[in-house]
Parts: sequence; C-alpha cells; structure tokens
Amino acid sequence: MSRFEYYRPKCLNEAFELMAENTGYSLLAGGTDLMVKLKENMLKPTAIIDINGFEELKGITVEAGRIVLGALTTHTQLERSEIINRHAPALAKAADIVGSPQIRNKGTVGGNMVNASPAADTVPALIALGAEVTLSSNEGIKTIPLEELFLGPGLTVLKHGELITIISFEVSTYRGCSFQKLGKRKALAISVINVGASIEIDPKTRIIKKARIALGSVASTPVRVSAGEKILVGKCYSPELIKEASEAVAEAIRPIEDVRSTAVYRKRVAKVLVRRALEEAWSQITCY
Repeated sequence: MSRFEYYRPKCLNEAFELMAENTGYSLLAGGTDLMVKLKENMLKPTAIIDINGFEELKGITVEAGRIVLGALTTHTQLERSEIINRHAPALAKAADIVGSPQIRNKGTVGGNMVNASPAADTVPALIALGAEVTLSSNEGIKTIPLEELFLGPGLTVLKHGELITIISFEVSTYRGCSFQKLGKRKALAISVINVGASIEIDPKTRIIKKARIALGSVASTPVRVSAGEKILVGKCYSPELIKEASEAVAEAIRPIEDVRSTAVYRKRVAKVLVRRALEEAWSQITCY
C-alpha cells in the first residue's frame, strides 16, 4: 500500500475544498472496493478524503412524489427499508444479493455506482425504476439519468471535484418492477447476467404507458434496451407480447464474452430473464 494523506472533512463544502486542493484523491465511503484496491496497489492516491460521516448523505425518504436515497445509504438499509420494500421491491431484492452481509452492511449505493462495475446488481433495478443521480461540486449541482453515468468498467462521467449526493426515482402506484439475476452460485456471485424491468399502466385502459428494461453483465456498462420497451408501450399485456419483447431484447444486445460466460449463452439467458422480469412486474400491477 502506498503512502497518502488522510482527511476527514466535517461537511460537504470542506470536502469540496479538499477535492479541489488534491489532484490525486480518492473518496472513502463504505470502503469495500477502495480498501481492496489500496491493499493490492491497484490504486495509488495521494490523498484519501473520508466522507462516510456525512449524515446528510444517508437515509431513504419520500419527497414530492419521489423516493430519495442518500448516496451513503448502505445496501442493508435498502434491503430492509419499509419504503423500498413497499414501492420498489425489485431494488430491495437486488440490494439483498449484493456481496456478503459484511459488504452489504458497509457498501453504499453511491459507492457502488462510482465503482462502475458492469455487473453491479442494484444498477439495472434502479435504471428500470427511472432513477436519476445528482452530482455535486463546489461549482453547483446537476442531475442526470443513471444510465448516462457510466462510460466503461470503472469509468464514469464524474469530473474532478464532483461526487454523487442523491439518487432518486418517482413513486408510481400503477408500476410493477422486477429484478432477475443469474450467477454461478447463490451467494457472493458476480452476475453472469442481471435484468431490471418495469411496466407502468394507465389504470383506466390497462394499456402499458411506460416500460424500462435494463441489463447488466452484457456490455462494458449497464445498458437500457429500447428495442424491447418500444414493443410494450401502447399495448395491453399478453403472454405473446412479453415473449415478443423478450426476444427483441435478446436480439438487440451484443453481449461480452468473459470467464463467466460466452456471448451466445448470455443471449439465451437474457431472453429468459427478461421474460421472467416482465411477467413478475406485471403480476405486481394486477392487484390494483
């Protein structure tokens, strides 16, 4: 492990100042990825800025019809949140299978995003929910769709001096959302493929007015697949419609090939998991 300066700012403004003063800094949130990289000399920062004590970046609330997650909210908090389990059970399910209990207790939703793993489990669920992320710096704040955050493995659009402060998405009574995952084992498994899907209907006509389908572990970043979404929007649910949308997603993606799976297998599994996700999302709506 290389030598570095350690800072523990008391507030966001102080953190912004430290980020401006140090060109080679790394932010410490939960530390579940950072500490491994430091120990293995995969990362050699000149400064560590510890933001884990910022209470204003923790917690889950409902504000003006949106669920708001502080970036330092842990996966365990997501998994156990009454708000999340009521309004976004797919996100609770995704958070529940991230790493081990120790990782879920320490790892944060914002840190997981900044790590930018193509296989991150909570990201497809959040994209399916229409999540947006707020990026803050000493120059101000801006909000972007979550899917626009990622540039590649370990790479994001975050500029020097910026950090994620908030993740938010709309509450919708007539929306169902599902998360599906295939891994090599039941626990501590990096996804071979994971899927988040949501369907929102017009309560009077039962016509699908919004659909979002996102996949992880099939490309260098999590991807949203509009080919499947377009087939669903404007139509009433049917098994045939779900089959058509699932096949369109599998046809549209160009999966990566790595030690966990071949591209051909990922295509086959994508069709199955997307179908399951859409069926489960629909089943959540049928009680309304």
